[in-house]
Amino acid sequence: MTYDLKHITNFIFTNKSGYDKLSSEDKETFFFIINRKFARNFPKHAKFLNKKSIDKSVSMDIWYYFFIKKRTNGIPDWFWFKQKNKKEKSILKPEEVDFFLEYYDISERELLFLEQNYPNELKDEIKIFKKFNKK
Repeated sequence: MTYDLKHITNFIFTNKSGYDKLSSEDKETFFFIINRKFARNFPKHAKFLNKKSIDKSVSMDIWYYFFIKKRTNGIPDWFWFKQKNKKEKSILKPEEVDFFLEYYDISERELLFLEQNYPNELKDEIKIFKKFNKK
């Protein structure tokens, strides 16, 4: 049988008995992407297994037994990208976004990071922007 990423994920997290059906080739095929996805929540573990000469099939087994020990019953939220149904409201207006992107020479992703992690500092900068923009 041909397996895809969804099958492998289900074998690791939910249908644990199905993992025994995987061949060494299947495990080697999906090791890289699985290791990258697990690196989101377990970066040290993934870095340890991210060696060029490592046996990829055994590394997949290590991840499998790791999650058995963690007693996971379902696929964790962090594994798949979160899809937000509603867009979070930004504290910035379009002209303020343009100003920050141009003045500070940053990307939209960096501005989003600032907005999520440093909203008070960003609000202070908005006040300064509004003060000088009135002219």
